[in-house]
Amino acid sequence: MKPDRLPAAFSAHGGLLAGCLLSGLLGVGAQAPVSAQSSAETGGELPDLECLRLMRRARIAELTSRPVSEVEWLKRAREECNEPTSALVGLLRADRRNPLPEEETQEYRRELIAAIDDPVSAPPPGVLEFIARSEEADEAVLRAAFGLVDQLLTDGGTDRKRLLRLKALLDQRLGRPADATAALVELRSLEPASEEVSWALLRLLILQQRWDAVADLLGEMAEEGGASIRSLYARALARAGRVDEANRQLELLAEEIDPNDALALSDYAADVLAAAWSLRDSGRFADAEALFRLAERHAPARSWARVEARGALVHLYGTAEERAAHEQTAANRWRYVMDPQSLLNEGANQLSAGNFDQAIELLRRAAEELGHFEAVWYNLGFAAYRAERWEEAFQALDRAAELNDQRADSFFFSGLALIELERWDEAIPRLLRTVELDPERRLAHYNLWVCYRVLGRSAEAARHQAAYDALGER
Repeated sequence: MKPDRLPAAFSAHGGLLAGCLLSGLLGVGAQAPVSAQSSAETGGELPDLECLRLMRRARIAELTSRPVSEVEWLKRAREECNEPTSALVGLLRADRRNPLPEEETQEYRRELIAAIDDPVSAPPPGVLEFIARSEEADEAVLRAAFGLVDQLLTDGGTDRKRLLRLKALLDQRLGRPADATAALVELRSLEPASEEVSWALLRLLILQQRWDAVADLLGEMAEEGGASIRSLYARALARAGRVDEANRQLELLAEEIDPNDALALSDYAADVLAAAWSLRDSGRFADAEALFRLAERHAPARSWARVEARGALVHLYGTAEERAAHEQTAANRWRYVMDPQSLLNEGANQLSAGNFDQAIELLRRAAEELGHFEAVWYNLGFAAYRAERWEEAFQALDRAAELNDQRADSFFFSGLALIELERWDEAIPRLLRTVELDPERRLAHYNLWVCYRVLGRSAEAARHQAAYDALGER
């Protein structure tokens, strides 16, 4: 199945600092003069020109790969700046690239938290934003920054919109997406025309899989948006199980398509397929079948969308004879294809259609030329897992994990395949890596409990049983 084109979940880290240590300092320039506000409203003094000069020199040293000089300038800024928080964050950032003595970094963290907590000289919002976006800020620093922002909001700070942005960002960094969502909902009520706020809210709602709310928000955005927004709206309606509304949106999109535009037809078929798979996943099998047929009808001949729609109809709704004939036709068509990328794409199509044996054959052939490509091994391993070919599954998934050690699913399904083979000792490190990457994956804790219990390691089994139970209570 081709992936949804709904936006990726909102990340509080991605592309935010752009390497510029001065961004937080310079960001305070839009604030009202300090004399016009109390220190509680402004969050303390603005950085003076000497502070900006020292921080600029530190930045130049960083850009010219002079780490010793960079740290020296940052230490001067720490001592001489009237507002030292950005210098402290800069020192923690420098430590990440070129480690400083541990006692020094601990002292910088303590100073940073104390500076944020000081009601008299707390940093202004621009510096708080710099801290909130900094990867070097640990949980204690982020909590201190959040406490100040929350207090400013409670006290009625003059720039409520900026403070709400900060609160949403800090809530996300602290793992509180529901609270971040509430802040963005309020912010959107204050800035209803802001596309930036609407998209940030949309990403958060998708992250939480609140599909009714996603659909409602996209419905509002679609009133002013183009066809791309309306296609997202149709997909979200299907994810939310609102079938009649989804069908109506797909009908409206179909009315706008030029029947001679193959690219537009493929895009439309992709939207219909995404909606069909969503309905299928939610148990709306008859409604999903109608959409698979709609996709097949509109998709250009020999397009991936036509192949996927036809494969889904045959394997999910066809007779045994139709499935056998379809598999033979597909096997004959691909027997002489040699292009590895085409083999990979068709293998993925066969996997999404549930034709696991055919997918395995195609993906094996693709791996001969694309063995350096993680997607080949991941799809091959998952196809083998679904076909219950456990040995082949864990071997391919292990290869995928070697190429990308950040995908939790590779470790998880490799561990499950080894459990099926009753190789408990080998399954454990893969499942432990899974929970390291995805601490809230409840089934990983459950299967670790199974492994440890079989091996008689009761203490470890109890620990993962407790984690499994705790995640179930959320």
